[in-house]
Amino acid sequence: MCKPNVKGTKCVMDCLMCPYELFSPDCINSQLKDLSTLADVDIRTIRYEEEVIIDFDAGKTQIITEYVKLARQIEALMADPSTYGLQEDDGYSLRKRTLQKFYEYMFMNPVVAVRTLEEYNEAPPARSVFMEGYRHFLAWVKGIMDRIPKSQMYELTKKFDDIRQVFLSLSGLKGMQFMSGFVLAVPEGAVPVKEADASYELPYGVRAQIYELPDSEANLYVQENPLITQLDEPLMKILKKTITEGLVPSTGEQRVDFASIYDTRMREYRQHFIDTAGSAKIALTTQQALAMAREATNWTIGLGSPVENLTLDRENITDIFIDGENSPIYVEHAKFGLCHTLWRYNREMLGYSVRNILSDSKQVRRFDYKNPIVDMMMTRVNLRCHIQGPPATFGETQLALRLTKETPFTYPQYLDLKSMTAFFAGYDNLLVGLGCSEAVLGLKGVGKTAFTSAKIIGIGTKKRILPIQDIEEIPVKAYRKRGFHIGAMRVQSSDTEDVTGVGGELSLIAMANASLRMGESCLIINEVRSRLALQGLINLLNTQPGVFVLYNLHAQSIRDIQDRFELVFSIPAASMFTTDRYTFIRKMRFGRKGRVYRLIGQATETDQAKREFVNTFMFTRGENMAGSRLECAFIENPEANAWSLAGLDLAKFEKELTFKFVPPALKRRADTIGLTPQQCVMQAFFKGKVYSEILESAKKLGKPELTDIDFVLRCESKANKLLKEMERENGSVDYAALQQAWAKEYTGLLEAEVGAKPEGKTG
Repeated sequence: MCKPNVKGTKCVMDCLMCPYELFSPDCINSQLKDLSTLADVDIRTIRYEEEVIIDFDAGKTQIITEYVKLARQIEALMADPSTYGLQEDDGYSLRKRTLQKFYEYMFMNPVVAVRTLEEYNEAPPARSVFMEGYRHFLAWVKGIMDRIPKSQMYELTKKFDDIRQVFLSLSGLKGMQFMSGFVLAVPEGAVPVKEADASYELPYGVRAQIYELPDSEANLYVQENPLITQLDEPLMKILKKTITEGLVPSTGEQRVDFASIYDTRMREYRQHFIDTAGSAKIALTTQQALAMAREATNWTIGLGSPVENLTLDRENITDIFIDGENSPIYVEHAKFGLCHTLWRYNREMLGYSVRNILSDSKQVRRFDYKNPIVDMMMTRVNLRCHIQGPPATFGETQLALRLTKETPFTYPQYLDLKSMTAFFAGYDNLLVGLGCSEAVLGLKGVGKTAFTSAKIIGIGTKKRILPIQDIEEIPVKAYRKRGFHIGAMRVQSSDTEDVTGVGGELSLIAMANASLRMGESCLIINEVRSRLALQGLINLLNTQPGVFVLYNLHAQSIRDIQDRFELVFSIPAASMFTTDRYTFIRKMRFGRKGRVYRLIGQATETDQAKREFVNTFMFTRGENMAGSRLECAFIENPEANAWSLAGLDLAKFEKELTFKFVPPALKRRADTIGLTPQQCVMQAFFKGKVYSEILESAKKLGKPELTDIDFVLRCESKANKLLKEMERENGSVDYAALQQAWAKEYTGLLEAEVGAKPEGKTG
């Protein structure tokens, strides 16, 4: 039950100790009864402390204390036997039951309580000796019926038709339209952020607005869906009934694959609403029908409308967090950082969400007391879901949801985000194409998996690619349907030390060794965490020199990796030289209100002969992003540090290209394929120019889809073919001729894609 604690004239209600949800009927019943026990205490303000803190000022508190005083008067009447007359009277028990019933209803609904007294009907006693007690009780009933309706609580309950709605109104909260929970209100003093990207439209009529809060560092992220909130009452009743009927929990062990039936169910609901509204002669537009169908589907087989609508904003939101039951949902926004929302999920809503997430695993993942932690991909909405429950928590369910792109990032998109320079993009593409093994490193949430996945474009369609992962984060199907030879392999959780595997799942190393027997291929190992996995990976690189492996793990610097190898995993730090490259990604922002950048912080290559690490790229921070640089350490020319190479004259630049030194990984791979480092670097500048031109065209034409994988792949393929066609016997290329040929090819590609020619000269 709620525990009232009076401090001076303030009463603090500790609702975290209450088993009921805040301001649920049971919670209100408990609170009012607890307050009625505080006799002779001057309470002027009330604070409710739960997952949120709500303060009632003197005016709101007076509504409650007035009503509680009336309840105490009723208690005094009930405790006095003379209230009911003489015990020998046949009506004594009826009167006692009537007042007790009224008292219980007082804490549920004062309007219903008064109605019980209005329905009280007792004939006058036959014996005169009982008449005085009878009249005495009738007088009390009349007095109560006169006094209670004059209370503010009664008037508000009559207005809202529900005592719960009274408390929600006093708290500035709104009850959920289709569930038993409530929605937080925009706090007083909250101001909409004036920046252009603080307010925007999302699909299905959803609107997003960022607010600045007066008493909080974190901003407030608010979504609205007018198509739903502005429905007429008849349509709202139809929608609520449909959702209520569809939320019947499933029984037994049978699991429904909600992911595969989402679109089908939405179409069924849409037709249902059209038919129902037509039969009832209720006006309904096709837009409203679709919005209602999506709302019903989101609640019945989705993650609930709040979370489903948040996933619509994947251009801005990277993570969604639910810390526990009734805890406000908060998000990580790419521009505004951590933001609170107005939504919170109770136990029932969390239960439905977890059930619907697990349905996407096709019974592979279980979530119960023996399996309290689940990591999986929900492919329908491209959501990486981490779920925790007891005994891993103190009795509550927690969710961390990461939004991923449906298609992988491309180098032009990284250029647009200022994650890297154009030459770095071309050089990265070059070394991946040459088969350099690489570790992508950084802290949690910097985009290691996304960057590793983007490198597949550089690997191309002529090599077999084998992603090995415990969660299907790398979009295998997106690549496979575009002609890549890629076959994903699933292993046990990467932080597990079990060699044999759990529930039939193989360990990462067992699967890696087995996959190499399938022929030459590139292994992509996502998330290396455990000592066993790292030891096996190092053994793999040592025992099979030249094997092409891309992997990622958590680290901030070379020294950080060395310490982890030696101090945590007891692996000699010299083992690091088996990996050709180490690329570090970092998160950065400029000022307290600047957007969050995920960018290349440092790139290092291993000199296996000298047993040392050589920095090839290093990010230098300026006052803003325009003044910052990703400096190339081995090229003298300033073009190597330029954000764009769209206007680069390759023929002229080839004559001016000056090396400070030749990176060791590049030297090893160039010797293998028989090309000079200069020719390799010129290829990297050419690719950087290609990516820059794609981004420039996308901006000029207002076609951001040009930076998506399909057009980028067509340009990548054409550029690679031109390089091969124009290569001389000694491996050199006439870049003047290549530039002219590319300009012609790119014009044709662009016209075929959008029917427009690129502005200016691409040559």
